[in-house]
Amino acid sequence: MRARPRNSLFVGAILLASNASTAAIAAPRATDDAAPADNADEVVVRGERVVGQASSGTKSDTPIVETPQSISVVSSADISQLGLANLNQALRYVAGVTPESRGANAEIYDQFKLRGFDAPRYLDGLRVFDSPTGYANPQVDVSRIDRIEVVKGPASVLYGQSSPGGLVAISSKLPLDQQFYGAVSGTYGTYNLYNVDADIGGWIDRNVLWRLYGAVNGADTQQSFGKRRRATVSGAVTIGAGSDTSLTVLAAYSHDPQNGNYGSAPALGTLFANPNGKIATQFADGEPGDFFRREQAALTYIFTHRFSEDWAFRSSGRYQYASTDLGAIYQTGVATDATLTTFGRAAYATDEKLNNWTFDNQLSGRFRTGPLTHQVMIGVDRQVAHSTEIAAFGDTVNGIAVTPINAFHPGYGTTPVPLTPGAIGTPGSYDAKLRQTGLYAQDQISWGGLRVTLSGRHDWAETENGASQRDRKFTWRAGALYMTPIGVAPYVSYSTSFQPQLGQVLRGDGTTTGASPSLGRQIEAGVKYQPPGTAILLTAAWFRIEQTNLLTAVPNSIYSTQSGKVRSQGVEAEATVPLPHGFTARAAFSHQIVKTVADADPANIGKGLIGVGRGNAAFNLDWAPEAGSLAGLKLGGGLRWVDKVYAGSDSHTPSYTLFDALLRYDLGRANPSLKGLEIGLNATNIFDRKYLTSCYLSSVGWCWYGQRRTVQGTIGFRW
Repeated sequence: MRARPRNSLFVGAILLASNASTAAIAAPRATDDAAPADNADEVVVRGERVVGQASSGTKSDTPIVETPQSISVVSSADISQLGLANLNQALRYVAGVTPESRGANAEIYDQFKLRGFDAPRYLDGLRVFDSPTGYANPQVDVSRIDRIEVVKGPASVLYGQSSPGGLVAISSKLPLDQQFYGAVSGTYGTYNLYNVDADIGGWIDRNVLWRLYGAVNGADTQQSFGKRRRATVSGAVTIGAGSDTSLTVLAAYSHDPQNGNYGSAPALGTLFANPNGKIATQFADGEPGDFFRREQAALTYIFTHRFSEDWAFRSSGRYQYASTDLGAIYQTGVATDATLTTFGRAAYATDEKLNNWTFDNQLSGRFRTGPLTHQVMIGVDRQVAHSTEIAAFGDTVNGIAVTPINAFHPGYGTTPVPLTPGAIGTPGSYDAKLRQTGLYAQDQISWGGLRVTLSGRHDWAETENGASQRDRKFTWRAGALYMTPIGVAPYVSYSTSFQPQLGQVLRGDGTTTGASPSLGRQIEAGVKYQPPGTAILLTAAWFRIEQTNLLTAVPNSIYSTQSGKVRSQGVEAEATVPLPHGFTARAAFSHQIVKTVADADPANIGKGLIGVGRGNAAFNLDWAPEAGSLAGLKLGGGLRWVDKVYAGSDSHTPSYTLFDALLRYDLGRANPSLKGLEIGLNATNIFDRKYLTSCYLSSVGWCWYGQRRTVQGTIGFRW
């Protein structure tokens, strides 16, 4: 309850800072990347796109302030300076996100909620498919990421498959138009965290560019005896760079031999009081022999051809493969003794493979009709996904009963780990396929300060998961925004979503059936403010989303339940404000109410969605003096606040506030002989707060602790 006054002060501070800085800042601060090259004939392009511009909302480079939709950007500079290890961490600072659903237990998955819903990921404009039932979910290593754009609200009209909460668009590092460049860095930190990252590229000739980059990283997990290990490499070649016709081919591979403890802690002793006290944050509910391996590979092409200054064609496609096999013991959340110290356990094992192909082709152009300027796009895309899984859940391994565990004084080695699903019992098999084709069109109309966006799409989808199901749906979007001369831009938009689903639905009578498509709609109204000639950007929005046929996983199974209708309604605000004397402030705030408003089971009506929070806030202040003896230094600090998260059974995990800090120093600014050398220090949760990110109390008692204090140091060299 103490968080509400803090929110009021937080929003007031942002408005005060923006008003104070408007007159002081006349232009965005130049970066080192903008400095002239040593060779005047050499073209140096670092590839960093303008933060105030985004392409994912409209599939065209449009200033955020002119887009009638909420969009947040996480730049490559943010990723490196904040020491982010995965997408979960990158979204901590974005309004409307309930981050890190399973806390420190599942860093190898990108698990979060956007405006109350799971959000799909797109890489270079193409869908990254997850397993519909299990664990074969690819993860894009941060060493591959150049930029992240968070599109809020339904985006099916351009992408086909999108939840009503929005999507996360990731851009890969691609070859740069620079004769030769490179970077290498090493990081070491808490939990024996390590990361060695290398990036090198250049010209083969002026029209053929290449780039090769990768990383080796890992850490001990917060839970006892868990480890994460990964080796990843990516390579890209661009042919025809700088010409009207170009082709980029990108290949990526990741090997994850260990993926930590994918477990939980009992609710009794974490969320709820236990007479024995609190369960330790390092508690691991499985066995030291648990294993979780993953392989990922992908091949992508991006082809562009410019017919003239106004018309162009773009085609892209990707094949993606992922496989996992795992065997583990996990706690059920059910106490097995009167003292509430010992909890039951069970076993599970899976063997999965995921193959998918995605293609997107679009023709875009610009023309005028009288006073109107049109930026039009016509496209067709195709998505094909095939997932296979063999899995088993049970309470015996090789005929031996799985033993319970004392959560306060755990002992291990009493239960064998299942090496295959067959070790648990007769495994179940699952074979799911999705084929979807969409035809879409968009017109962005400009007339003076007025911006109108009209989009429409028709999808044909077929799913197979024991039974075939065919669906077709028309989705659309309409938005209007008005740019005033002083930089204020009010807007309103309406959009719909269509999402075929591959899950199997478990009905009340015990029978199963295929999942119906999820349908969504949103109305959003807001205002954006960017004073002309500045890098200040303030955005605020109100939204109301309704979704039908939402899938919720059933614990200890490959099945889901499907709800009637869910409503999400809330407000969001974000700000980026350069301040005098080298200071920059960034802030985000959201408040939302998400609940079931219609369902076949009346008991569910009015209840929240498990894992969905009521809102979040973040504030960061950086100081980077541009001149004087401290030039090259950057100091930063910030806070992250997450409101309570619904856990089921009318319970919530408590809200929490965490504090972070960073330090960066460019040694080349102090000594020219050290040009390109930089050192950094990052600390998160610096006061070592113990907190829960979420709990799952429906039929089980699972809770997940967030990450304790972590500190990591980095040294890097760029040329």
